[in-house]
Amino acid sequence: MIGKFPLLRIINVLIYVFILCPLLVILISSFNPGEYLVFPPQGFSLVWYEKVLTGGRYGTPFWNSLWLALATTAIALPVGTMIAYTLQRFEFRGKSAIQALFLSPLVIPTLLFGIGLLIYFSYLGIKMYFLRLLLAHIVLIIPYVIRTMLAGFSRMERAVEEAAIILGASPVKTFFLVTLPLAKPALLASAFLSLVLSFDELVIALFLTGPGITLLPMTIYSDIQFNLSPSLAAISSIIIICTLLIGLLGVSVMGRNERL
Repeated sequence: MIGKFPLLRIINVLIYVFILCPLLVILISSFNPGEYLVFPPQGFSLVWYEKVLTGGRYGTPFWNSLWLALATTAIALPVGTMIAYTLQRFEFRGKSAIQALFLSPLVIPTLLFGIGLLIYFSYLGIKMYFLRLLLAHIVLIIPYVIRTMLAGFSRMERAVEEAAIILGASPVKTFFLVTLPLAKPALLASAFLSLVLSFDELVIALFLTGPGITLLPMTIYSDIQFNLSPSLAAISSIIIICTLLIGLLGVSVMGRNERL
């Protein structure tokens, strides 16, 4: 269809260029040997990658963000999957209201969400900053998991599950041995979204973190304001490359499963 309309193809290419250009600018700028972040770079050097990978400024915040993202995904993925399965497969009173409640964090501005959680956690006396961040990220990420899994479950043929039950499998066995394997693409997409969104969340971190814990988005945000060096481009490039590799790995896994 696009081949019949060259203008559409040109527009698509321009859209992709517009989206990818900022990422290319970051990647290219990270090789600048100078002390300041400029584009185009005035030479080629890997010194800033060496400083980022061997220095301590980004190391601890990176691992804090990674552990937080992994913990968030480990909790939000199964919880969101069960909620999505319940909403998709069962009819009950108040279903629409419950679905709207679970999806409300998607429409509430993150700034207001962070202020509300800060007041709420202060009222409850929760002073463990990692726990505060984890609870906030779980609430923020679960709606994305629900939306993705709802789409995955809606495309599945219920006849396969019914056949498993007719052949003697219990509902629990059917869910774990039939339903979840069929929903693997949606599960991988949900896990990818959970990791990326949790790792990248800045506004919640600014409100709920405290002394002793610093996340990578906060460090990058601080350096943008007070320390604009090529190290910012280097750490950003590492994040971009890792995200692309994880995405490509997920695509390859889904493609292999489809071929099987």
